[in-house]
Amino acid sequence: MSENRAVTLYGINDFKLEKRETPEVGPGELLIKVEVSGLCPSDIKILRYGGFLVKYPVVLGHETAGRVFEVGKYVEDFRVGDRVTVAADVYCGTCENCRNGRENICERPLSFGYNVDGSHADYMIVPRIGVPRAVFRIPNDMSFETASMSEPFACVIHSMNVSNISPKNKVAIIGDGPMGLLHVIAGKIFGASSISVLGLVDKKLNIALKLGADRVYNRKEYKDIQSIKSENNEGFDTVYITVVNRSTLEEAFQLVKKGGKIVIFAGVPANSVTFNLDPNIIHYGEVTLLGSYGYTYSEYNSSIQLLYKHKEVTQIVSHILPLNRFNEAIDIWDNKEESIKILISR
Repeated sequence: MSENRAVTLYGINDFKLEKRETPEVGPGELLIKVEVSGLCPSDIKILRYGGFLVKYPVVLGHETAGRVFEVGKYVEDFRVGDRVTVAADVYCGTCENCRNGRENICERPLSFGYNVDGSHADYMIVPRIGVPRAVFRIPNDMSFETASMSEPFACVIHSMNVSNISPKNKVAIIGDGPMGLLHVIAGKIFGASSISVLGLVDKKLNIALKLGADRVYNRKEYKDIQSIKSENNEGFDTVYITVVNRSTLEEAFQLVKKGGKIVIFAGVPANSVTFNLDPNIIHYGEVTLLGSYGYTYSEYNSSIQLLYKHKEVTQIVSHILPLNRFNEAIDIWDNKEESIKILISR
């Protein structure tokens, strides 16, 4: 069998690309030969700050597309050579949230790249509890690059569903990174009446326009948030925060209209962000503050189908680098003027 290279995290800011034994397949398991894995902001976050789910050492990566390389005993749903993508989490299926159809907030998940080895490697194991639930076939003519974005796009679909978006909604998206741009694509698919994007990089904002945004605002130039609000009939029905910090949180509450919704889409390192909230905004305006985390398996399946139809998602890919240039990929990720979505190829 070919060598298995893996980006292994040993602690905060302690990682290396190393050669490891190719994982052995146990009963009920699958061995996936990874073709493309996406570099996610969460990878950078746990690399630099850690996380409560992380168990060291662990192979990073959870945005996965590849082929079934070996099938464990008793597996009947997959064959060697099947083209697949793998969800980032294997939900327990038995906790209260799983039983209530909210498996995205499972109490006991196995999370690739956190507490079980992930996909920034040549090969990865899908444990028995995740077969077949967390493994999804992809169409034969769907590229692995596109398929690897099924995971982040599923998160965005969940964001749309959490906010119960409707064709009448005027939407503001705070953040012009890959998740903000995926919100533009999803907003168009879900029929938002208008989409505005607030960001910091003209290159990314121009892509947002190409993807269907109606207005874009470079916050380096549009410093007055009230002028943005007034240009949009005194506010937005739904505001998605894809970059979370004190400024963006405060902006969201200024942008939302009465009766509107604010969705906190992205997480942050523990205790890194605080802001002052005037409860009167929520009380008198009946503003709803929501969180959006992960996705259900049904939403993951929808993500694959929608990406297959809406191939413009590839417009947000700025770099594709081989696994042996993983360190360079992180350096590129830090350059926000140039990087958008970074994929790691094999």
